[in-house]
Amino acid sequence: MGNEPTAPPANALEMVLYVNPAAGISAKARRNLDAALKGCDPSTYRLTVRDVSRDLAEAEADHVVFTPMLIVRHPETSCTLVGDLADLGLVTALLSLGALETSG
Repeated sequence: MGNEPTAPPANALEMVLYVNPAAGISAKARRNLDAALKGCDPSTYRLTVRDVSRDLAEAEADHVVFTPMLIVRHPETSCTLVGDLADLGLVTALLSLGALETSG
């Protein structure tokens, strides 16, 4: 389930979405995140989707306790959001912390 695109620039926004594939809320979070990223330039961010049951070491290192969990990292800031990511305004605000802007 990992999504490992080519490496973006060093100052790109890094996002890791931890999911439980057996839970519908994880699929909903993925759809909502995809909708939030729809107008963003893919070369400005890297999104990795991790299955907590398969990527246990990474989940432990990131202190994942609940799924779905989105971790957003940028050289100047880091933030975590837990839940279905249905609040598009909140997700967009979180992404803008890393200077990721949507067009339109």
